[in-house]
Amino acid sequence: MDLAPGGEGYAFDVAPLRSVGPEANPFMFGGIGLGAAVAAAEHNTGRATVWATAQYLAFAPRGSRVAIDVAPLISGRFTTQARVTLRQDQRDIIVAGLSLGARPNAPRSQWVRPSAVPPPEDCALLPMRWASPEGGLFSRMEVRIAKGWDTRPDAPDAGHMVVWMRPTAGDPIDRPMLALMGDFVPASIGNALGDGGGDLAVNSLDNCVRYLTLAETDYVLCDIHLQGASSGFAHGQMLLYAQDGTLMASASQSVIVRGYRLQPA
Repeated sequence: MDLAPGGEGYAFDVAPLRSVGPEANPFMFGGIGLGAAVAAAEHNTGRATVWATAQYLAFAPRGSRVAIDVAPLISGRFTTQARVTLRQDQRDIIVAGLSLGARPNAPRSQWVRPSAVPPPEDCALLPMRWASPEGGLFSRMEVRIAKGWDTRPDAPDAGHMVVWMRPTAGDPIDRPMLALMGDFVPASIGNALGDGGGDLAVNSLDNCVRYLTLAETDYVLCDIHLQGASSGFAHGQMLLYAQDGTLMASASQSVIVRGYRLQPA
């Protein structure tokens, strides 16, 4: 992600390609904010992110400028822990905590495998179900349905969805991009709670991304498991794999469940 170093931190503009929502009131996609926090912390510390979690506090409207402050809290021989705050017009919109680093000669293993699904070229494009501003984020992302979208709520495997995702404008599949993709869990929850009248509207409270091994890949397989919904909130998680089956990251989120349904855009 391109960030402009500022006097005390970093900044970026909420351009159309970073926004979602209705044309009359578009706002920054939450995963853009967490991805920016990851990029700024890595630039500041010179270390790779291991874990990043963010609370979404407020919306940043399209056209606004977001300032990023990176505060390293503890820096050891191999690990740094940091706090990153994103602000718009002097108000906090995202507060993130991160751990960064790498230990040499450490063991590597992977105990999970991706769900068996068709390759991306054999999967249909996800139809847009929510409003998105012209030239917005979803015009630069390709999402293909591999499993579970529009499954009946009473189906045995309801709440398990798999999609293929890739950026279409040449953006790299790096840690900030994986944070952005991980923020697709809310849309999956809205679809799982939907019916013939439209997907239920939800928005993120938080996002937590844990990174393993980056791998060269054209598409990312996003294997989504939703846990449940109650009292106006819901929770879900995603495993993000390269096409060769390498687990690159995991993401988990909680959302607010709204009382209205989204109509197709």
